[in-house]
Amino acid sequence: MTPIRFFLLKGKESFLDHVKSVNELGYCYWSKGGNKNLSVGDICYLYLSGDGHNAIRYKLEVVDTNSPRLDESCWIAPFRPSQSCYKLKPIGEYFGGDELSKENLEEIGISRYVQFMELFPEQVNHIDQFFK
Repeated sequence: MTPIRFFLLKGKESFLDHVKSVNELGYCYWSKGGNKNLSVGDICYLYLSGDGHNAIRYKLEVVDTNSPRLDESCWIAPFRPSQSCYKLKPIGEYFGGDELSKENLEEIGISRYVQFMELFPEQVNHIDQFFK
């Protein structure tokens, strides 16, 4: 069995309304570009930038690695369709606190400039305490 890995994703709310996607669709969809190589069962913490967020807001599980993008209604920027995205399901409630802000994340070794990274167990333990 493949071990579960933990990642940080950064979403720009000026680009796509991730909160709306979770609330209306029950999922987030994520492009496969760049260095992302997620597997079903992996856990992603979604950091939202802009619109009063600038903090981790969701804990998500990868439930599909080859899903069509179904979130066109949530896009603010021009929609970019894809037939092969990661489909992420929230596991836990939206986190509205400021304990997972960029300043606080820097204290556990997560740069405010990172867009995507695999997390170390100590970072996961710190973040996870807010999603129990």
